[in-house]
Amino acid sequence: MTFKSILAAYSGEADGRASLEMALTLQRHWPLHVTGLAWHGLNTLQRNWRGVLPRDIEEILAERDADTVAEIRERFDAVMAERGDPARADFLTVAGDSSLSLAETARGFDLVIMGRHSEEPDRSHFSARPDVVALRAGRPVIVTPPRHAAGELPQRVLIGWDGKRNAARAVVDAMPFLTAAAEVLLVSIGKPPPEREGATILNLMQRHGVNARPEILPEKRGGAGRALLDAAQDFGAGLLVIGAYEHSKFHEDLLGGVTNLMLAEAPLPVLMSH
Repeated sequence: MTFKSILAAYSGEADGRASLEMALTLQRHWPLHVTGLAWHGLNTLQRNWRGVLPRDIEEILAERDADTVAEIRERFDAVMAERGDPARADFLTVAGDSSLSLAETARGFDLVIMGRHSEEPDRSHFSARPDVVALRAGRPVIVTPPRHAAGELPQRVLIGWDGKRNAARAVVDAMPFLTAAAEVLLVSIGKPPPEREGATILNLMQRHGVNARPEILPEKRGGAGRALLDAAQDFGAGLLVIGAYEHSKFHEDLLGGVTNLMLAEAPLPVLMSH
């Protein structure tokens, strides 16, 4: 069980190049195809003044976006030629005024790799929200932290396990990483979730040849998300696997939650599924 086709969304920023670097790492280890992607929506002026901007301003903005796409494409082609396999790579440009257009594109791939959403005024419309893509695409998304260098596959993987649907989906989506890892830690916070004997998620991983063990950690100040990040650091994890938005997205946006914390602060790549 391996990935065959991955989508690497890249905004062109230096901080966002980690997604492309991780795609190269995966291509070195598995015979997969890498599709680079430049996605952009409407910039701030177009969103706020839609329908009233003078045509010459619209043309200037469109030309600037086209130049940015060309820069991203040039960077992707150069990196693939130098360190990747250009014969197993291509490039897409997707334009749309919401992350839905990117999510629709993502459905045609095994895995999406992208950086955090950028708040830079000139680049924010080239950077979609990874959580929204995971929520709408039905595909696993790996979120890479700024300037992360992934030269090898992660040898230690930590899974945040609460026994719910999204976490179970994430475990299966992450299986190529789990089978390649030397150690996998299945972490539950507070108490182990109820599972039917003989049909546990640990049984499933072991039948796939995964070297996994469970661990129950106490709840701590800062919530489950903080406990998982601390556990990942203590374990030396190179990848964290979680189910995205076990609560509603509105609930997490309003009150905070594991997904939002991971998007904002995780110092390692996070694979999330919904």
